[in-house]
Amino acid sequence: MAITMQGNWTVQVKSKAAAFAQRFIIQGSSNGKDGVYDGVTSTAPVQVDGAQWTIQIQHKPSGKGANWQPSAMRLGTPARSGGQIMMDVFSNDSGGDSDYNDLVLTCGMADTASEYVVYGKVRSYHGLCGFNPCFPWLVIDTWPQLKALLNYQAVKAALSELYPERLQRLEKYRHLPLEELGPFTPMMLPTAVSPQTSLTLRPELASVAAANIRSEVYVDLGKLRDRLKLYCSVKDQAGLLLRFQEYDRTAAELAGGPYTGEGDREMLGLTVTDEVGNYIFRFSRDLGDYVDELDDQVVGGPDLATQLQPDLLVQVMSGPGETDVLFETGLHANIPNLRRINLCIPEHLLNTGPACQGGRAIQSIGNIWTISGVGNTFDGDGRITATNVNGPKITKGAWYGELDMFACFLAHPEVTHYTIRYWRPGGDPNYVQEELKHIFIPQIGNPTSPQHKVGPFPETLSNGTGVPAYKNIESDSQWIATHRLRKAQLTSSLYAPNSNPGTVYFRIEGFKEVGGKLVKVIGADDTIRLYIDNRRIEGDIASVSLGGNAPGECALFELPTPNAPITLRFRADHPGGFADAYSVQVYRGSGTPVPVSDLTPPAQPLNLSYNETVHGSAFFGTFNGVAPDGANYVEAELQPDSGAWLPEDKPFCAFAFEIHGSTRATNGYGLAGGGRLDLELVGIQMPSP
Repeated sequence: MAITMQGNWTVQVKSKAAAFAQRFIIQGSSNGKDGVYDGVTSTAPVQVDGAQWTIQIQHKPSGKGANWQPSAMRLGTPARSGGQIMMDVFSNDSGGDSDYNDLVLTCGMADTASEYVVYGKVRSYHGLCGFNPCFPWLVIDTWPQLKALLNYQAVKAALSELYPERLQRLEKYRHLPLEELGPFTPMMLPTAVSPQTSLTLRPELASVAAANIRSEVYVDLGKLRDRLKLYCSVKDQAGLLLRFQEYDRTAAELAGGPYTGEGDREMLGLTVTDEVGNYIFRFSRDLGDYVDELDDQVVGGPDLATQLQPDLLVQVMSGPGETDVLFETGLHANIPNLRRINLCIPEHLLNTGPACQGGRAIQSIGNIWTISGVGNTFDGDGRITATNVNGPKITKGAWYGELDMFACFLAHPEVTHYTIRYWRPGGDPNYVQEELKHIFIPQIGNPTSPQHKVGPFPETLSNGTGVPAYKNIESDSQWIATHRLRKAQLTSSLYAPNSNPGTVYFRIEGFKEVGGKLVKVIGADDTIRLYIDNRRIEGDIASVSLGGNAPGECALFELPTPNAPITLRFRADHPGGFADAYSVQVYRGSGTPVPVSDLTPPAQPLNLSYNETVHGSAFFGTFNGVAPDGANYVEAELQPDSGAWLPEDKPFCAFAFEIHGSTRATNGYGLAGGGRLDLELVGIQMPSP
């Protein structure tokens, strides 16, 4: 894959040790240096400048009709030498060896106070890691990590001092799934042992709050981290898109508070990891930037020269947009002009898409495998039952939203293009024509370049028929690795609108280009059926009544007895039978839950969930409750499980009667979920004495 560069570098050939012809290509320069250069030591050095540009090394195998091919490329380690920062780029061609010395380039830049170079290796981690294994601090990256680590008293004690509001949020919304708590900003706990010099953080962040943490807590945290390391696995991540931001700390952080991620940010640029996860990124600072840093001095921090250095955040991106952030690191503070920053990313957050497993062309929809033997099955209409641990779990569910179709032609590497057709049962097929884009690394500095388009493009079949076809980029390392197997992003409502949900067939067919036309590759095809329904469960509270009296809005009930039954007439309904669950919930005052039951025969279920054995393929909601009317409304006689609506010391309180529901559908990455469908507020009081 191409190596991404930023700023002004001089590129020259250091050595050539290959029988095949070699060359290198510069793209994206701003000083007119784009072009093809001979891979020989006599080639003059090339001074390249540009905000984002790339180097690609190619080789030409010997033999008649051989074409130029991309070489495998790896970054060397930058180092200072004679007033410059120098870095080698190694390559390996398709010859018999794998020594990465076939063509070696050297890139050099002036080592000045205003220029910064960060580099390192990006890995993913999984297992019982607890903390991020790449930080000298104890860094918590996700809500699940936080919840698991709170089982350890030392972590809880430290977080109670540094992040009390985060623990309060977790406790307040403990009834919600963790994925519904919103984005997670990394939490950074200082360690008792001084980190390596290049990563000194402890004097600069959380200095006030950290002083309140007892020394024995630090010891326990260290023991815990040592123990968890034994169960943590890491893996190099190639072809990841990284975005760098300069971070200005908040007033609270400067005063010694913990890192929050709420400070101002400046976008610096992008880079891409090489085939073994190495990256390099260069950026510049000017006098105005240093003046701004004068306002960002940490109380009790290091000397002024150190604090004038920039603070960095690194984001892993799935695309160039603001909503394409897969992961954001904790703070890397006071970066010197040359700094190694190794990054570790929770593996489940990368969502790089499935690896090609063979067996069939269509591998998955999102993270739900479609291949056999992995615990996921489709019924005859395309409803999905998924039990595999690598994706959302669902039973007889519908598909909704934007659907990423991942496919690969593992048994047919000759496929250069593909088409996708769709049809409804009994209908005629039509071609999918939704645009698909992916990041083409040589044009990373030009997000509007048409070279980022994967398709569709007008192509001609061997029989002369025109078709909309997509490029098959699955094996081309010139494209970002993340989601390179994605063959389409299907807006499901285009193929089955809410007015006509149901089964849709999708068929992918592979072709190879021969003489400017597309020839069908025998066996390179696959068909899948999906039941699409984008409708969500709906709910309504028709009335809340006491003793037959339903006053409507601003109701005030006077209880004849402490636990007098209150009648709730309500509905929860999914017209396609894709309800997942519904429930009645009652809250008092400032959100205190009031458990209730229907004790009047026949008792109305207040919390009913889909059960395949009972409901088959269709669970509508209250239609499956007790005695629904023609509009699917049911009635429940609610009584508090405690025996009284009001506490003994409260003659009056406000109550919220709520209906909650969820939908049984998936986009391949998560579930449609649900929430509160309707709410009715009433006042309840005891009779006047």
